[in-house]
Amino acid sequence: AAPRAGAGSARVTEMSVNTAHGAFTVDGVHTEVLVSDYSNRLMVVVTQIGKLGTIYHAADPGPGGVFEGDIPPEVRTLIGRYDDATLEAAARRLVQIVQSRGVSKPVLVSLGTVPNLDLGTLRGVVRAAGDFATEALGLAVPRGAPAE
Repeated sequence: AAPRAGAGSARVTEMSVNTAHGAFTVDGVHTEVLVSDYSNRLMVVVTQIGKLGTIYHAADPGPGGVFEGDIPPEVRTLIGRYDDATLEAAARRLVQIVQSRGVSKPVLVSLGTVPNLDLGTLRGVVRAAGDFATEALGLAVPRGAPAE
């Protein structure tokens, strides 16, 4: 029998998600960034390996709307490497960049980096991804703030 509408049928709703994709090279390493702006959170995927890698979550910045000063946001590892402090610091910095420029909702960050990535290269990747996310979201660098 063919499915019929009525009691017990699933309701389909349309969800609009603003998404931007970019690619760039930092120190010879091809990197892709996907930014998806959902109504209740932002997701930033940064990959050099074509996979999600480790996924981090940063909560809503709180009543002030954005984090103030140089205090980095707290991030929690959801999936992936729980023992990589450098990668966690990179996720925290990426969240700090987008939240300092006006994002006031929780942020998911996915980092799939090549093994043994040089710290300077990782910093460059985070800076480029943060700038791309900021541009994709239509946010500007705050006046008087140094460029990342």
